[in-house]
Amino acid sequence: MFEVDFHILNQKATPAIYADTLANIPAAGFAGRLFVNTASPYGVYRDTGSAWVQIASNGGGGGGSTGVNGLNGTTNIGLGGTLANNTLITGANFNLQFFGMLNFQSQSKNFTFRADSAINGISYISGGNDLLYLQQINNNTGVNSNLYFTSNTIKTIFTGANYGLNLDDTTGKFVLGDYDNDRKYNSIVVNDDTSEIYFTTSFNQSNTAQDLLYAYNTSAGSRGIKLGDFNFYAHGTCFIIDDANESIQSASQGSNKGISLDFAIEFYTLGDNNALIECDNINQFIELTANNIILNNTPQINNATLTNTATPTIPSNYLSIQINGNNYKILLLNP
Repeated sequence: MFEVDFHILNQKATPAIYADTLANIPAAGFAGRLFVNTASPYGVYRDTGSAWVQIASNGGGGGGSTGVNGLNGTTNIGLGGTLANNTLITGANFNLQFFGMLNFQSQSKNFTFRADSAINGISYISGGNDLLYLQQINNNTGVNSNLYFTSNTIKTIFTGANYGLNLDDTTGKFVLGDYDNDRKYNSIVVNDDTSEIYFTTSFNQSNTAQDLLYAYNTSAGSRGIKLGDFNFYAHGTCFIIDDANESIQSASQGSNKGISLDFAIEFYTLGDNNALIECDNINQFIELTANNIILNNTPQINNATLTNTATPTIPSNYLSIQINGNNYKILLLNP
């Protein structure tokens, strides 16, 4: 008859072996003793005399693990060294959090955050050489959004189209909107290298032509603000403040009209050629150019002419005017 001998031959530092589930592991204190976990995730542990240390596992692990050496989510684990093999951390709706971390580094060219691919899409952090970009893809709609970083530029791309934000330090040009003419050409441009700020619109079909608003300070002789259709894409109605030349102008239909204020020579005009008021502060005169003067919808003075009716003894002039439909003459004497 055969008999099983349960005695252990202690050849060196293993005086006993204890087998049970991990929940029933005995207290440490028997130096050299081994403990075999008989339930998933299985494993072999050694009693150092003061603690249990896992020295072997089944490799794959399994669900429902309480952790190494009976550790669980409330126990701190100090890790060190290098993970030389593929490592998978799985869990249902669990959080992986890092606190007080000095650096988080990855030498991989692709770092992926994957949510429910049918609903929330997939997000990537990808890089290589001088490029790093963030990408989000919604597999439900095919829409994707990208944020690109290089050593000198930051820009956004939506579904392959270049619009949103483009910050380019190589040119000193920073754009918000359709920066590459991919949709409707509308953008706000700050060109730090040329000291310009301006809008672009679909009227000019270019992202280099200023439109509607243009502020410039390119030199001491070129400094001011233009507001309106100053490039005459439609009606040419605009307002121009020329700080370099100390003037303010309004224009329409391609010509200056309306208001002209020249502070350098103190000459100010209001109106157009057929009806114009001119104020010359230096020479101290006000000139009115018009055929009629109307007050309260009633003509007061119109068609005024100067008539010479001098006599041999009393040289004189008459100012002929029409007031309320009646003709009058005002005698002008030369003192």
